[in-house]
Amino acid sequence: MKIMLRLMLFVLSLSIAQAGFAQSKTITGRVTSSDDGSAMPGVSVVVKGTTIGSSTDGNGRYSIQAPVGGVLVYSFIGTVSQEKTVGDNNNIDVVLRTDSKALDEVVVTALGIQEEKKSLGYAITEVKGSTVAQTQRENFVNALAGRVAGVEVNSTSGLPGSSTSIVIRGQSSLSGSSQPLFVVDGLPISNDVTSTGTFATAGVSGKSFENRGIDFTNRAADINPEDIESITVLKGPEASALYGIEAASGAIVVTTKRGKAGQGKINYSFNSRISSITKLPERQKVFNRGVNGYTSEGEETLTYFGAPYPEGTQFYDNVSKFFQTAFQQKHNLTFTGGSEKTTYRVSGAYTNSEGYIPNTGLDQINLNSSITTDLNKYISTDVSFDYTRADNDKAFTGVNGAFLHLLLWPMDDDASVYLNPDGTRRDYATFANGVENPFFNVNKNILNTLTDRYRTNVQMSVKPAAGLRFVLQGGVDYYTEKTTIVRHPESNTGKSYGGLFDQVLSTTRNLTVQYYGQYTKRFFGDKFGIDLKAGSMVRDNNRFSAAASGERFQAPGVYSINNTLLTSQRAFNNLNQYRNLGVFGSVGLSYDDIVYLTVTGRNDWSSTLPVENNSFFYPSAAMSFVFTELTPLASIKNILSYGKLRASIAQVGKDARPYSIRPFYENALTTGGGYRYGFTGPSLNLRPEMTTSYEFGTEMKFFNDRFGIDATYFSKTSVDQIVQNLRLSYATGFVLMTFNAGEIKNEGVELQMNATPLQMDNFTWDVSANYTKFWNELVKLPGDVTEFYNSDTWLYGNVRAGSRVGGPLSTFTGYDYFRNKNGELLINPTTGLPTVNTAEWVVVGDKNPDFTVGLTNTFSYKNIGLNFLLDFRVGGDVYNATEHYMVTRGLSPRTLSRDQTRIVEGVLQDGLENTDNPTRNNLPIDVSRNSSYWSSIYNFNTFIEKDINWMRLRDVTLSYRLPSTLLKRAGFVKDLSLSVTGTDLFILTNYSGLDPIGAGTSAATGGAGGGGIDYGNFPTPRGWNFTLRAGF
Repeated sequence: MKIMLRLMLFVLSLSIAQAGFAQSKTITGRVTSSDDGSAMPGVSVVVKGTTIGSSTDGNGRYSIQAPVGGVLVYSFIGTVSQEKTVGDNNNIDVVLRTDSKALDEVVVTALGIQEEKKSLGYAITEVKGSTVAQTQRENFVNALAGRVAGVEVNSTSGLPGSSTSIVIRGQSSLSGSSQPLFVVDGLPISNDVTSTGTFATAGVSGKSFENRGIDFTNRAADINPEDIESITVLKGPEASALYGIEAASGAIVVTTKRGKAGQGKINYSFNSRISSITKLPERQKVFNRGVNGYTSEGEETLTYFGAPYPEGTQFYDNVSKFFQTAFQQKHNLTFTGGSEKTTYRVSGAYTNSEGYIPNTGLDQINLNSSITTDLNKYISTDVSFDYTRADNDKAFTGVNGAFLHLLLWPMDDDASVYLNPDGTRRDYATFANGVENPFFNVNKNILNTLTDRYRTNVQMSVKPAAGLRFVLQGGVDYYTEKTTIVRHPESNTGKSYGGLFDQVLSTTRNLTVQYYGQYTKRFFGDKFGIDLKAGSMVRDNNRFSAAASGERFQAPGVYSINNTLLTSQRAFNNLNQYRNLGVFGSVGLSYDDIVYLTVTGRNDWSSTLPVENNSFFYPSAAMSFVFTELTPLASIKNILSYGKLRASIAQVGKDARPYSIRPFYENALTTGGGYRYGFTGPSLNLRPEMTTSYEFGTEMKFFNDRFGIDATYFSKTSVDQIVQNLRLSYATGFVLMTFNAGEIKNEGVELQMNATPLQMDNFTWDVSANYTKFWNELVKLPGDVTEFYNSDTWLYGNVRAGSRVGGPLSTFTGYDYFRNKNGELLINPTTGLPTVNTAEWVVVGDKNPDFTVGLTNTFSYKNIGLNFLLDFRVGGDVYNATEHYMVTRGLSPRTLSRDQTRIVEGVLQDGLENTDNPTRNNLPIDVSRNSSYWSSIYNFNTFIEKDINWMRLRDVTLSYRLPSTLLKRAGFVKDLSLSVTGTDLFILTNYSGLDPIGAGTSAATGGAGGGGIDYGNFPTPRGWNFTLRAGF
């Protein structure tokens, strides 16, 4: 009986299984990445609750037997798994998105080595290359703004080829660069900005630029954003100690794309951009040119304090007419493919970008190729080559730029007519040549840079035994820049010289070779782990420039040094070279994937320091404790899914600029020529500056990674600051000297938050936010020196970027009014106007914000995506020098109330000002008859606008990827997507000027830089980008 019962049960179960099998069917489809639409090989496809499974091939395709109503689970390391229910459709395509919250997330760290993020004892942030490319910004550095806590990005303007500076965790140098090291595929590259000190006119009064009025591209902009796989921001010395002296301010580690095994694929993208200025300066149209309320016939003065315009005066909108709508097109073509042993990727891009200023623009070509090969089971190679050619036309800014002259040009004259019938420059009046027609400025003056850049990177990896690896890597970063500046014979800057020609051809060659060995091993049942690294790096940098200048063009319209007056010609060659040798090592220990400890050490030898001081050692230590791996906490992992504490401390040295030790001969510009010592004296005892930094932080993730937070506190102190150009007593025979003179300190708090508020079958909402607050201090300067400032930032009036001992590094210093003991203005009894104290520079502002916030929202519904980035800043001052320029010339609408009699609030400077009963000022001023009122009552420092806030929509993208079921009809088209991206669409701010973001100097300015100074700056334009991407 039992045998019969068992037999019946067996037959019944077999029948049920057969019935289930009869309802199963073959499901096929394709799995692609949400980042770039590329196929994803190796994705696991499993029928949920069974052992039935499959995986995608090299083209991302799969085939699996599954029952109707069954659920297919798609999973891949580093992505968010998806589930799809089997229905009537036999084809199911899936798009997997990157899981930014994956516990075992792997990131690229120092030396290009991949590490598990949970093992790191310091904060880093990774930005996907697809995120950067999506913004469609020519300079990928600008795409980092608002995305990373602790990172400040400032662009000089929105014109093509404008320079961008990036600072991580605050200013780290008083006079040198505070920008991080840029590393591409494991090797450092140059992000230099051309300094005007390389021109033959450098230092010549009336001709020199001093990094003001002109701008040059930061060379990291040569990288094509479409070639970037990921960007890792190493924020402090703890993270970048192995890179050495150049990474004292952190590092930006760029990993470029490589080929993928599988069938060859062609990707093409086309982008079209339209950009324009959305906010124009407002000028008053009530009062004509003149002074003290009077306008004489044929008035040629450049101040607008005259009589009212006659009724019926025709006004020309010269400002709107000057700024144009700019167009850009970019084409990108990529070939990729390979086998399991060899992969390749070849790409080419062409960018043609107009500026919103006439005759400005950028033509750029990028070529990139890479090949990776496993020669055998022991040896693998990775070889890449990159070429960039950029032709960049720019416009002058600042005091000699078109913008200020555009504001000053009479509104009752058509500025677009800038030539007389005979082709000469037209002025608005016979002798009114103090203002230059802005159209003449941009059409007749020339500012062009032509760059050719070549980068090679060769890496060989040898794995002779399990856990043992040797890596040898070398590369050359070589580029030439030819910059031509022509100041037209009729232009304001060139007429005194009969025209002025400046040209410099510079060649930069940076050679890097690094090699290291690595040994990893697990012990005692994989409980303990060890990771040992030791290696060396050699850097040899060489920059040579040959410059020439000449005056008085002999033949009109021919701009060459050969067409200038022979006796006016001057040549200037400059060689800048240095070498650095470093040896490094690290020891990493781990226990049970819970505790990680890493200790590093590096010793550098620098050619820019005296022999007795050119060798210096610096260590670091970092610890990570993943406390959620502890057994007692396993029960709460559905709430606290991941928790980690981290701490690190590090030192890193920094050497001097080349040729800072001894004075050298310079060309003598005096009669008879010859050579002489320059202004700078010897610094024979110069030592490396040393930065000590520590940080504490935590990472926690909740509710199965639906919410995560990363918090960090950091503090870094730099001692023996190498300060350039401190003033000496003239009795020494020199004026300036380089000192180990300063000490600065930076502290801050960084928060990074990620959340997924909604996650459904076809809809996902992700939120990412970051918060930064930091403060700094100039702790000391040598001797009785109380202030350090960079003269490049002394742009307009008596305000400059200056730091005083005991105060922040980010302050403005300037002259203030005389005041009594109660802080009241002292009024001149003769004029009724306040007087300025020109005997003392005092702190008049601070550009450092109270805090900044970046907020990114990403929505995805089936094949539709929407994301946007909001950038917030609270606090921080901006020097609105442009508005002061307009007010003191009667152009600003705030001068319209000039028909009123005023009494300046204050006390008379009559000897009683500091008594208990000072004399209140009661002297009336007839503003309409006293034009000097505006410059007296409005000192330069009063135009430092305090506590500037903003909310800026950095970028927003709406994208749509066509389903593969539709593309099958085309056959050869595998992927097709469309997107619209808006950049800088709006800003809400209490700043009265055009744009609170910007800089008065180029990114070549060291120290605090020219950020926060708005003087004739061109604003950031609003842009609309239309992009098509196709894969074949």
